[in-house]
Amino acid sequence: MFLRACCKPRITRNRFVVIFLTCVIIANECIFYAFTATNWPVITNNSEDSVRVLIAADPQILSAQTEPFYPFSILTSWDANRFISRGFHLALWRSKPDIVVFLGDLLNDGSIASDFDFSSLVQHFRNLMYIPDYVKHTIFVPGDNDIGGEGSDQVTPHKIQRFNSIFNQSTTLQYKFIDFIQVQVLDNFNINTRTLPYEDGRIRILLSHIPLLPVTRKKIKEKVIEEHPSFIFSGHEHESLNFAGTKDKAQAQEFHVLKEEMKIWNFDTTQDKLHEVTVPTCSYRMGKQRYGYGAAVIEKSGLVHYTVMWLPSRFTQLWLYLIALGVIFLIFLPPILCIIKVYVINFYHLCGVTLGFGPKYHRV
Repeated sequence: MFLRACCKPRITRNRFVVIFLTCVIIANECIFYAFTATNWPVITNNSEDSVRVLIAADPQILSAQTEPFYPFSILTSWDANRFISRGFHLALWRSKPDIVVFLGDLLNDGSIASDFDFSSLVQHFRNLMYIPDYVKHTIFVPGDNDIGGEGSDQVTPHKIQRFNSIFNQSTTLQYKFIDFIQVQVLDNFNINTRTLPYEDGRIRILLSHIPLLPVTRKKIKEKVIEEHPSFIFSGHEHESLNFAGTKDKAQAQEFHVLKEEMKIWNFDTTQDKLHEVTVPTCSYRMGKQRYGYGAAVIEKSGLVHYTVMWLPSRFTQLWLYLIALGVIFLIFLPPILCIIKVYVINFYHLCGVTLGFGPKYHRV
């Protein structure tokens, strides 16, 4: 009797399921993120002659109302937006930027939203992507999902004015030794963007939602050359890319994929070569296997150090949740079948049906 009591299993089925599910949730929602963030490369330069920049491209914050399969869309949009927000704040913690840049497509439905809905979406965006006080400036570049410009969704002056007004944006920003200049190539209205006069010794960083060097439109080439760029950051492609050309032609002649993890790329803006870095999307809903945030340190000497802070695979995490649910289902399957069997037997008894083969002979 004593031996039986000692050997009695102490973990019941229900307790095991609770422990198992808790471990999966902690691994997915805490351990994976902590391990990833602590392994991001850190560009160590905190001198006054450098500027730290965090770059987010194409977050495309979702709205449950326009997502398919409502009300299931409430869960899917919540998970996608929460993933972006969590990754953003980890990137802030790791990079401690002076400047935060959003390279367009901030909202998934911004361009097609009414003025009232646009304000609500922007407020939701601000809540998700909260900017701490130590960040000196935040730059919001409009993308095609914010003001139109792709397919039949046309850009209008009202959409541009609405975006710039609600985000309190100017197309230029001067900070320390850097001129940040937005190049907006989505509109067809020849809206003149205020530019900064060229000054010797200042680094001029062009910011665009659409990559500039691969574009063949003459007007865009002329605009880029006119701005005397030192370096270009862009988004839209959802991939981590590097285009390179010469400053006098502003045309891509080289192309590289920046896919390595824990690597820092170094670019010299004092040379005749002009580099453009396309920052990957930070949302797992863009159909890409990899997503993350760009981080750069720009030195007064003209050196640009750049890395990608890759996020953990949300698809892997979601598969782990599905596998965990499958395991739990298999654990509870035998007792569920027993319960079903009991109910079926009781049902047959209530209906006056005798189980088994029945009598072999019938009374005549």
